[in-house]
Amino acid sequence: MPLKFNLDNCTGCQLCQLACSAVHEGAFNPSKARLKISHEYRGNDIQIKSKSCVFCKICEKACPVNAISNNGKWMSVDHDKCIGCGTCVGKCPTGVIYLNSEKKSIICDLCAGEPKCIQWCPKDVISYREPARKGVKK
Repeated sequence: MPLKFNLDNCTGCQLCQLACSAVHEGAFNPSKARLKISHEYRGNDIQIKSKSCVFCKICEKACPVNAISNNGKWMSVDHDKCIGCGTCVGKCPTGVIYLNSEKKSIICDLCAGEPKCIQWCPKDVISYREPARKGVKK
């Protein structure tokens, strides 16, 4: 999993989601972020959960027009190829792929290797780990 979360430090501020949506969508809108942080209060405690692309590549294999690819570090969608069928959305095990208003698939591209969610997080909740390459031990 390229993004790792230390949710013990998370306050639920959603700055990571705001950064993501601002960079990619030009709007501060957590619902348009490519990672999801959810929180709910139970009694006197806050429960925080995270969802992000786990680099499983199921979406890439499921795409009928080969619009989704990976470069060994992050996933990307070729919007010229994407037909907006939503197959990838239904197959994503973490539920973080969605179709935008133009019916194009949206997936975390790790900001081309410099994730803004990490840079904007004031509590160092999110860290980045490059996916292991096959045959290469770390």
